[in-house]
Amino acid sequence: MSRNRHFLGRPSRRIALAGALFCGLTSAGCIIIDDAEARDEAEEVREDLRDAADDIAASITDAVEEIGEHMSDFAGELGGETLVDRPIHFREFYDFLPERAAGLRRTSREGTTGGALGFHMSVAEAEYEGSGAAEVEISIADIGAMPVIGSEGFLDWLDLSVDEESDRGWARTIEYEGYPAMEEFRRTRGDRGRAEFTWFVESRFVVALEGRNLTIDELHELRDAIDTDALADLRDREGG
Repeated sequence: MSRNRHFLGRPSRRIALAGALFCGLTSAGCIIIDDAEARDEAEEVREDLRDAADDIAASITDAVEEIGEHMSDFAGELGGETLVDRPIHFREFYDFLPERAAGLRRTSREGTTGGALGFHMSVAEAEYEGSGAAEVEISIADIGAMPVIGSEGFLDWLDLSVDEESDRGWARTIEYEGYPAMEEFRRTRGDRGRAEFTWFVESRFVVALEGRNLTIDELHELRDAIDTDALADLRDREGG
């Protein structure tokens, strides 16, 4: 797989998981602001965050810095506490990214730990290739140093329920390994298609798989190769 970011159709979307998560919270109305002027300002920041999630450049470092810049504008409205002061270093997540699974082979691995203006996160990412032009990207993000974790409405958002199905596929919220998860599959040829699976471990770690030209069973097998229990054991771990 070449090191471009267009193969999944949404450049760096998984790199910007924390930003996308925050966009989901704000757009869902989970953060309530009473003052009219503050609401107007908050809506502007929501738009900035949505734009950042869609338009962030391919560089992981740039992604973290850009999300952090927008996040800082809204941090005062969140009123939430972080789980930790610093995220776990991205290299500690490398062991969670399997070399091979479901006939897919890891072709690259990278990550970053950083932030801007008081906003910090870590992301480790790997890309995989398989037969039939199958491609998958896995990312693990530590968002424990984000104020959103302690904000009112975060757990309510995790309880969001989605259940959609058509002849071409489905999108649904489920439980995986005891944690809230979201699964989406869209057929493109036969039993193969575009697949996504995201789950939230201990309200701190966001694990996401996104691929194309593969079956949902292949995605599940790759997903199951990630040790969720070991990741959960890091819940109270302070980063360095």
